[in-house]
Amino acid sequence: MKVGYGKRDVTPPIGIRLGGFASRLGKPSELVHDPLIANAIFLSSGGEEVLLIHVDVLGVYKNFAEAVKDAIRRETGIRRDRIFLTATHTHSGPEIVIPMWPNTLPYSPKEKSMMEDWTKFLKGEIIEASTEAFNNASPVRIEAGTISAPNLTINRSYEDGPVDDQLSFLLFDRQVDKVLVTNYACHPVCNSDMGISADYPGQLTSDLAKLGFDNFFITGSSGNVNPSGSGREFIRKISSELTSAVIHSIGGSQKITSNVLEVEDKTITLPIRNLEPLSEFEIKFKDAYEECAGNLDEPNCNIRLLYADEEYEVAKDHKATVDTLIQVLNIGNAIAFISIPGELFVEFGLRLKGFATGLGYRHTFVATHSNDYVGYIPVKRAFELGTYEARIARWSRITEVAGEEMYGEAVNCLRSSRK
Repeated sequence: MKVGYGKRDVTPPIGIRLGGFASRLGKPSELVHDPLIANAIFLSSGGEEVLLIHVDVLGVYKNFAEAVKDAIRRETGIRRDRIFLTATHTHSGPEIVIPMWPNTLPYSPKEKSMMEDWTKFLKGEIIEASTEAFNNASPVRIEAGTISAPNLTINRSYEDGPVDDQLSFLLFDRQVDKVLVTNYACHPVCNSDMGISADYPGQLTSDLAKLGFDNFFITGSSGNVNPSGSGREFIRKISSELTSAVIHSIGGSQKITSNVLEVEDKTITLPIRNLEPLSEFEIKFKDAYEECAGNLDEPNCNIRLLYADEEYEVAKDHKATVDTLIQVLNIGNAIAFISIPGELFVEFGLRLKGFATGLGYRHTFVATHSNDYVGYIPVKRAFELGTYEARIARWSRITEVAGEEMYGEAVNCLRSSRK
């Protein structure tokens, strides 16, 4: 097997709006804590070619992912269905998905132009990193491990809910460099100020770089899993513990000697929720705006107007279904890489890992926020309890049955991928 690697700095300019926290109230970013990175890993074996792409952003929509894949195919010849594009889901990067307060605090022409220019730049840098990876492929030694990194996360939806303490890693040792793929199930929400940041995955990348490793981070099934602390200090803590766990495991983990490289994918149609009629939600928004727009520091007003704004946007949409993509990659009959297009609840991730183990996979990487963004993918319990992740908004559109449908298709892809 041969592997190539490419990397680019995609940090946006200060002043761009940051996504993920409504509490920022549309204010511009003020500083850069750490860079945002796009990197790519190209794998080639027995005539099969696969490209993995990671970028430190909140997420990507299907049209962006498809445009990137089309451009890479033209540059390299890699088939679109052999390209995986995953996002870290940092809440301190630009609002590339789900721009907050679209009717209450709309973008100015200057802000819109800044976002469009950066998005164009981002696309170009991803393509360059991918082309670099394609062009520098060389023989590789591979090892993989799955270790425990406990007491760093909590289930934010319900106190007795599960978390996933497993940290999975994959090492590509090419002699010229050492590239680590790391996978951990925790929302990147430690940083909540006005600074641009890749959050704890960015700190992990920085800490591993000091030890001679390039890091390709994958956010696991953390739709309802948060870090157990917050702030820049906790970013350093979580990174320190993950770094230590990985470094102490390298050398004693499983060597991958099989050259199997197999991809299965499935485009699926999911039912989504809508709101009718539009006129009702337009009036509801206007009433909330009139009463609350000047008092967003008051929590009740803030929440009322936020959801009135969101419901108005959902009502404008009029869609009953969404088409999206599931992908599974088999590396060496030992590693399953599962690509999910949204914020998967940890219960689904744990079930997928258990199923993959039953098929004979030793290590499973669940890559959420990949190839598309369909919002939260909650389990039935969240709908029953009415948790934040199940309340209808642009980030919560799929129905109660859609998560099980997505899980079922991922399982089918896992079965087909096993050789």
